[in-house]
Amino acid sequence: MRKATVVLAAMLLASAAMAGPNLVRSHLPAGVSKSMTVDIAGLSARLTALYGSAAGSSYLGSEVCLACHNGKGALEDMSTWKHTRHSQFLRRPMGQWTLVDGQGVIANQAHGTKDDFMMGVDLATVGAFSAYGANAPKLSYDAATDTYWMQIGVLKCQVVATLAGSAGQDGQRFILRVPVTDTDTKLSKAIYYAPATYSRTQGWTPASATGGGWYTSSLTPKFDLTLTASALVAAGGPTSHTAGCIGCHATGIRSLGKTAAGEATYQGFYATLFNANDPGYIDYNGDGNFLLTNIGCESCHGPGAQHVLGGGDPTKIVNPANLTGAQASEICGRCHISVKSAPGKVYSWPYDDANMVDWMPRYDTWVPLATAFVPTYSYWGDGKLPTGHLRPYDYYQLSAHAATTYGQNGSSEPCNACHDAMDKQQTAQITTSITDSRSGLVIPTSPENDSLCLACHATHGPFANITKAQVADFANNEEAIAKVVSAHSNHPFAPERIMGLSNCINCHMSTSANHTWWVTKPEDTLTYMTTGVKDSNGNYVGYPNACAESCHNTRVNIFGLGLDPAPTTWTKDYDKNLANILVTYYGPGGTWWNTTPTP
Repeated sequence: MRKATVVLAAMLLASAAMAGPNLVRSHLPAGVSKSMTVDIAGLSARLTALYGSAAGSSYLGSEVCLACHNGKGALEDMSTWKHTRHSQFLRRPMGQWTLVDGQGVIANQAHGTKDDFMMGVDLATVGAFSAYGANAPKLSYDAATDTYWMQIGVLKCQVVATLAGSAGQDGQRFILRVPVTDTDTKLSKAIYYAPATYSRTQGWTPASATGGGWYTSSLTPKFDLTLTASALVAAGGPTSHTAGCIGCHATGIRSLGKTAAGEATYQGFYATLFNANDPGYIDYNGDGNFLLTNIGCESCHGPGAQHVLGGGDPTKIVNPANLTGAQASEICGRCHISVKSAPGKVYSWPYDDANMVDWMPRYDTWVPLATAFVPTYSYWGDGKLPTGHLRPYDYYQLSAHAATTYGQNGSSEPCNACHDAMDKQQTAQITTSITDSRSGLVIPTSPENDSLCLACHATHGPFANITKAQVADFANNEEAIAKVVSAHSNHPFAPERIMGLSNCINCHMSTSANHTWWVTKPEDTLTYMTTGVKDSNGNYVGYPNACAESCHNTRVNIFGLGLDPAPTTWTKDYDKNLANILVTYYGPGGTWWNTTPTP
């Protein structure tokens, strides 16, 4: 199926001359016809031509969803999704979007009017690559074909996609297709992370000590023009985006596999309605077809074919609001987790690798997410708190939010209680308001002044003397709120300070505890000095505590011990001395929080 054939589907859907009872209108970005029509019968025929018997379970793409969900009628406007990092995560590099956040290449260490590829930067001139000398990657751009390139030694690789680079994001990575000698196209079937990454604050840096596996330990290129796909795989590097990441960076999986050479292969769903100038659609496989990449509407709502072909039948699509809190959170957890597929640990995301079936949100029979992954966690010394390169859902599963029955539909408090997958690019897509389910009161929320947490926690527990109405009108009730919060935290309430004293997340979301919301105890730093995690030299790294990790070793030298702003271990004399002081406040017999077990 070549690109021209798939684009024909877009032409079919966009034909303004169609008529019939099942027409859908959409509003697309500037440069595209403002009035689009979708013919249900024509769509059905086209999907059958593309996917055969699997047409009914196919993914259509977010533009088709937005044909209805655009605020033009009774349905809510969901086009704000386009401004989120979900929409902008994986991009096709295009010259017209150079240096545009969330759209194009943001690399600009040369400080030019165009990005570093267009400026032809040789990374040998960059300090972080000085040891590579003439072997450092070289960047280029071909205006005639609007393509980006990175040369590594003698291999010139096309940049198929960029990763990240939205507003507020510091870094951007680059994903390459590699020239090889033993495939029909003379190009790799998988795509691979580049040896160089870009950071707004640090500039260009190597992806690892050996350039992400592209170089030897002596910093000479591993590969030359005789490279085969088999040798690429056998080298143990570079890292394959196809093998490790595509499951969470695309909307839907049609098939996964491996070539005889051992390269991972991926087939996704065709983009049948798209703006040709939208960089969010990528020719991932190099076959001329754009696929549904990024985290689209159907990533959370499930494949939309039955919903659309049923004329918008609401029973044929997943509405997370109708799920239990646990199920709604599993939708987020499907990608915001660090695990292996089950049972064979073949892929780095939840996936049934025995039957090669993707886990997806389902409107018919819900399959628990836990059946599709194998945990691979390491643990701190208590054997309970996980550690490593983890993501929020790894922690959330251990939290009281996950365990409660007072959350959504009598189940857990879901991720979307605090995060809005459809909202714009504020930090972590934190929701900006919460509507109280009992009163209907709309409460503006912010993590900085604790209103995000108090929107739910007010009226009970330590915050029984704070009303929801007070939280909703925070500016006129700050003093009353501060009195209650300070009594709980034993710290001044000062949300305007850079330290955020009495800020809920400082204590309840330290770096190591994350979305468990556990306030890890100083006494545990003392208890677990010689158990749990070890470093690369085989030495124990100890156990963190929230007081030190959030403030007292990184920001505040109130006890005269100095600071340790970037701790990698918790076993130094400094850590012991600090923990011994902190435990007098928060620990057995603590003057503020006494952790002595109740008899």
